[in-house]
Amino acid sequence: MAKNLVKYGVRYGPLAVEAFRHGREPAQQAMQAALAKRAARKKAIEHALTVREGSLLKVIRDGQAIFFVFSGDAIVTTYPPVPQNTYPDLLRHADLDKREPAALLATRKPKFTPHLPHLRRR
Repeated sequence: MAKNLVKYGVRYGPLAVEAFRHGREPAQQAMQAALAKRAARKKAIEHALTVREGSLLKVIRDGQAIFFVFSGDAIVTTYPPVPQNTYPDLLRHADLDKREPAALLATRKPKFTPHLPHLRRR
């Protein structure tokens, strides 16, 4: 067994190291993007809770989620920040009726674990 381990390690070891090096960078970028999205959503909810009639609308632009914070019908800001002159372009096709109240969003628990089937014990 040790002989086979050495043989396959010599044969496929350099290939595995190169695959690990090239695969690590895209994985890190994906993780950073996911964490940035979560942080932006959290900041947007916290901000929406501090304004009168605060609500939140998520708009997708170039594969990136942008969270609009509204106070009533007025736009307060966006997370992550985008220039104010691009607001009309971003909201052109958005359904403003899908805004969610900040109080409702704050009471929800984040879903970190996938739904697993319940196992019946015998």
